[in-house]
Amino acid sequence: MTGRAAEAGKAPAAPDPLRTDLHTHTGFSDGHDPLGAVVAAAGAAGLGTLVVTDHVRADTTYLPGYVAAVRGARASTPVRLVCGVEAKILDTEGRIDLPEDLTGIEHVALADHRFPLPDGPAHPDSVRALLHEGRLAPDEALRLLVLATARAVERVPEGRTAHVAHLFSVLPKAGLDEDGVDAALLEPLARACRERDTAVELNEKWRCPSVRTARLLHRAGVRLAAGSDAHRAQDVGRFPWVAAALSDATAEERSAS
Repeated sequence: MTGRAAEAGKAPAAPDPLRTDLHTHTGFSDGHDPLGAVVAAAGAAGLGTLVVTDHVRADTTYLPGYVAAVRGARASTPVRLVCGVEAKILDTEGRIDLPEDLTGIEHVALADHRFPLPDGPAHPDSVRALLHEGRLAPDEALRLLVLATARAVERVPEGRTAHVAHLFSVLPKAGLDEDGVDAALLEPLARACRERDTAVELNEKWRCPSVRTARLLHRAGVRLAAGSDAHRAQDVGRFPWVAAALSDATAEERSAS
């Protein structure tokens, strides 16, 4: 088969994950620049989709103005804007630190800002102390973190999409690393992500998860995506580390095709 017939026989190309930035911040939370500058930067970076994910907690009150601002910005850009929030995973039941009223919020970035333990979110220094004192084993800490993240994926409020933000970014803060991560450990998270079509972000700011972990997730059928975690407009859609990590993590699939 040659020419146009050959082209017609090809499977459609998969969307380029580097044309979507799943993780950005504006002045509504701890971003340096206003929403308009972030949106303009997304267009300049050639993005097709920008997900704005300003930080929230259960007591956050700025959401009505935030939602209105994102809706208003859609008229001034060809970039598809998604109104999202970033919220921390609280415990091993997967509870998420979200306001009760999420009207207008379309997407949730699930983040390990603290270490989710059975009795709630622990500061990394507290986890480090538990490890040092022998009251928490490293492999058990990893298991609990993966379990909490998987359950958070399952608890995302109905009608919202989600992704796992900067997976394992909390580990080095607690004196842990990804050496103990294997396919068996990741399976609860991989299963939850597959069942809910939830991506795991490769995070430019924190350079996590590792390429090795990303490869394991990819082999398990988990969709990998790009997040700049930009807190300045100039960093939106800029993914040099992510691009290389994504290429390495999916190399086996590309060579097989």
